[in-house]
Amino acid sequence: MFTKEELDEIKKSINIVEFIGRYVNLQKAGSSYRGLCPFHSDNDPSFYVHPQRGFFHCFGCGEKGDVISFYQKIESLSFSEAVKRLADHAGIVVEIDSTESEYDKYTSIMSRLADVYSRELKEGNSAVMEYLVDRRKISLATIDEFKLGYSPDERTFQQSLPSKCRVDEKTLVQFGILIGRGSSLRDRFSGRLLIPIDNESGRVVGFGGRIMVSEQGPKYTNSPESKYFQKNRLLFNLSRSKGAIKQLNYAVIAEGYFDVISLFEAGITNAVGLLGTALTERHLRILGNYTRNLLFFLDSDDAGQAATLRSIDIAEKIDFSTAVVVSRNHKDPADLFVSEGAKAIQEVLAAAIPGPAFRVEFFARKLDLSVPQGRKHLIEYLKPYVINFRNSGNLATVQSTIAALSQKTGYSERELELALKGGLGGQSRSEIGRGLVLKLKDHVRIYLQHPSLRSKVVKQLELIAESRDLKEILKGMKRGLELEELLDLVDEIVGRELIDLASSCIDFETAQRILEKTGEYANRKLVEEEMAEIDRKMPNVKDEGARRALLVRRIELSRLLDRKMKGGDQFGKAEKE
Repeated sequence: MFTKEELDEIKKSINIVEFIGRYVNLQKAGSSYRGLCPFHSDNDPSFYVHPQRGFFHCFGCGEKGDVISFYQKIESLSFSEAVKRLADHAGIVVEIDSTESEYDKYTSIMSRLADVYSRELKEGNSAVMEYLVDRRKISLATIDEFKLGYSPDERTFQQSLPSKCRVDEKTLVQFGILIGRGSSLRDRFSGRLLIPIDNESGRVVGFGGRIMVSEQGPKYTNSPESKYFQKNRLLFNLSRSKGAIKQLNYAVIAEGYFDVISLFEAGITNAVGLLGTALTERHLRILGNYTRNLLFFLDSDDAGQAATLRSIDIAEKIDFSTAVVVSRNHKDPADLFVSEGAKAIQEVLAAAIPGPAFRVEFFARKLDLSVPQGRKHLIEYLKPYVINFRNSGNLATVQSTIAALSQKTGYSERELELALKGGLGGQSRSEIGRGLVLKLKDHVRIYLQHPSLRSKVVKQLELIAESRDLKEILKGMKRGLELEELLDLVDEIVGRELIDLASSCIDFETAQRILEKTGEYANRKLVEEEMAEIDRKMPNVKDEGARRALLVRRIELSRLLDRKMKGGDQFGKAEKE
């Protein structure tokens, strides 16, 4: 059916790691990637993907093959269906024989149905067009772009659907368009405004329908779940927006169809919608092919804000950078667009706050921060988040959280750092040491991502690196080695962590702030070491002048430490004194 050249071109055009990564959480393991096998109950990762040779292999169940066989297995597709869909995904035209695949048949009928609904809207339903143009402020060009349509609540229209779509009733029932039995068959979407839903390749796989007469059922209804229409795998408008998302390096995530359409009308071409379901890791893996930066513009009511918090929690857990639009005066993007227009949309997007700052704001709304107890509760709410971020080495998010918390409570960042660690009083030196090693993961990230800051990173790590693994890495850093060369110095476990750190984005401004803050600690350590050295020398110094000079120097250093602990002078002076 397909030539070897066609199959080879498809396989070469698709990054097998990225594609399988949509279904499996893969981690780098040497020259391969490893994860839990999706084809059997796997507790210890035994599923390997080899990008250079383009195949996967599970040492647990023995399942193996290339990207085509993986797609067949994971989606329960025939070989021809898998090839055709992967060709669509890769933008490759392949010769198909006269036997139409199930996928082609399904999407072809859905596309014809979208055309039928679209013509019905334009030719016979001025009231629905007025709703779109006058109330929703949607232009005719955007109506055409999204192929909006209408299914009139008329028996003659419903009876004519099979002939208009050139398909039999049985198929429309099978695809969930016609419901009921015998002579009582009717269009699932009768009386509704129709929004075609594309998959990532731009094929119509389902519909969303908005009721136009309130007493006739729920406000929105979707196509039934099927092999090709699964809401936890689909993002509305991704087929149109993926180019802009990749170019702009961020995606705007909204809730509803009209939120996304209104954003498009306002000139925001990198928006996707969640199809009335919660954000999932599957959604994030798909978006991860285009960007690691997400801007959430969900509803401003309590449910929408709670959904925003859940979404940034999931996204930050797998290392996405997040921001949130805060617009309390309007329920959603569509409402804001209708009320105030495109300029207002662009203004609120520009004023978005970081995800960690939103989390602080979210919990703060429930508390009275004018009293100490309220501020204490806010810190306790945020403490588990900070601990998790610190343990994962994500110091940038820790810093953002502490900065937002400082603004909200009035406490200094130093006070909050102590409070969020549980205070230094109950910690042993070994516990403090482990915390510092975790913080130093950000130094490795800075080294790998910002070559201009490498000399500062190396100088600081020379002073404060304590773990054996980090000291090994430091040897390579002093020689200016790149990631690939550093991997030769460490074992597999540390090597995988280095790769993760290299791919976990940290912006230049945050990197500088981290180095500045850790530099204060490094300078403090220099002062403490000099004091300890003076203490070691003192018993053996007989000359009174020399003893007096050492005592004076120790007093100076002690005062310097005291000033810093009370929030006074910076340690920048320490090295000069």
